[in-house]
Amino acid sequence: MKIKNILAVSAVALLGLSSCSKWTDIEIQHPMDLTKPAHTEEYYKALRDYKNSDHQIAFAYYSAWTGVGTNMQSSLMGLPDSVDLVSLWGGWKNPTEAQLKDLRLAQEKKGLKAMICFLVLDMGNGITPDPTDAEKAALKEGEKWAHKYWGWSSENTEAGKAARRAAVVKYANAICDLIDKYGYDGFDIDAEPSYSHPFNTDYELWRTDRENGVPTLMTLFIETLGKRIGPMAESEAGRKKVLAVDGQPDALPATHAKYFNYFIIQAYGDRVGYQNAHFQGMLSAYKDVLPVEDICKKSIFVVNFESGATRGGEAGLGQILNFALQNPVVNGVTYRKGGVGAFRVDLEYAVSTPEVVNGIDMSPVKGLSYPWWRRAIQLMNPTIK
Repeated sequence: MKIKNILAVSAVALLGLSSCSKWTDIEIQHPMDLTKPAHTEEYYKALRDYKNSDHQIAFAYYSAWTGVGTNMQSSLMGLPDSVDLVSLWGGWKNPTEAQLKDLRLAQEKKGLKAMICFLVLDMGNGITPDPTDAEKAALKEGEKWAHKYWGWSSENTEAGKAARRAAVVKYANAICDLIDKYGYDGFDIDAEPSYSHPFNTDYELWRTDRENGVPTLMTLFIETLGKRIGPMAESEAGRKKVLAVDGQPDALPATHAKYFNYFIIQAYGDRVGYQNAHFQGMLSAYKDVLPVEDICKKSIFVVNFESGATRGGEAGLGQILNFALQNPVVNGVTYRKGGVGAFRVDLEYAVSTPEVVNGIDMSPVKGLSYPWWRRAIQLMNPTIK
């Protein structure tokens, strides 16, 4: 089935606002105290209804979060109103009162969803607390603190295997507990089992206890998360949370694709997002368990603003604009994508753009914060007139 690139927005959103582009520029036009939103409840209700409608979403990895000061770059409330989902790139582990206030306001007023995100390779990555001096002194020679804390065993026995499985279940539930404790909206698993890294790693959750080529500890990790968050969660509240995966989503067994709301495709070096090798790998790996339409609709194509904020992406001027206009073509059929986004979007906060990029008029975002991202959102979800 060919998918038309038309945003289905709610009637109340259309009545309440003349265009969704107003949600992409309101902050700079009308500076405000971020702790006291200046818009009407009718405006925010229309905005939340838009977020709940069937549309291509605006996503980003966000790394500047403090929730304090007058600089809107450091606040979730300072993001463009039309942003749907962010992965918090740091700052989420022990949020301050200011951060939590900012988070609640962005969630409740704007309908923004904020996930935690970290690399998952070894046991306890991301949330293992630092040992006290006494705990460190009590470690046996060669013993890893994370292994002791979570109850991991390195023994190649049935008892050792059982201990590892119990440790993985404990770890996954602890992540969900942290999400519940602070009221985050989900978890973005940074899955990079085939990449080299600038630190020591044993890739424990990917390379230990493999059966028929399947990383059984990683699949158990996903299954445990999936009981509490994401589309397969056992509770209604859990199904409202988001479970996403980035990096190498095609490294996961096809049987576990169903646990994810989104596949985040880091197409940093691609001029055509859907030609990314990992997206193409998913099409091949998941074709027997998910319809092509579903794979595409769950896929978010992301550019890199850490090294390309001034250019709209590292792979050429206006890369994010190209991604916004593209939809995956598979066997000659065009399918709707899940959305577009940027890595470390906050680095684009104060950049400027040319007047015209690849024939695209940039005047709607002239002088505004996050200009590349805003224009991409407008192109991806054009106003219905």
